[in-house]
Amino acid sequence: MGEAKGRQSGHAAGESWLAGLSREMLGGWRERRVARRTSVESLELYRELEAARPELPAIERYEQVVARRTGFDGDGVRRVLRRAEDSFASWPVERPLKLRDVVQYLVVHECLNADPSIVGVRTRLTTIIAEVIPKDL
Repeated sequence: MGEAKGRQSGHAAGESWLAGLSREMLGGWRERRVARRTSVESLELYRELEAARPELPAIERYEQVVARRTGFDGDGVRRVLRRAEDSFASWPVERPLKLRDVVQYLVVHECLNADPSIVGVRTRLTTIIAEVIPKDL
């Protein structure tokens, strides 16, 4: 009965509900940690670029942040920015891309790549990101 109950609740065969709960809690903790770290590091990079090259448009700073965080080439960076824009700056109302959008995309990307067996994220990442990235960025 315990095994069937575990499978019904989305846990692997033979995994207890407690082990499944622990795995979920650990996953949520990991996501929050990634969100905070990525937000802080991205904001630091952005601020460094802003101070060193104030003439750069915001979008070019975003490109630099993505390139430095991911190691992607120009095509990869543009793909990330396009996906961030499609995911966060086009719905429900179209608006210019913001650093928060870019960081949110990077956080989700990093969380999903950390454990390919997980589908989606469990944590409300926008709240954590908003605690670090100012609203106007």
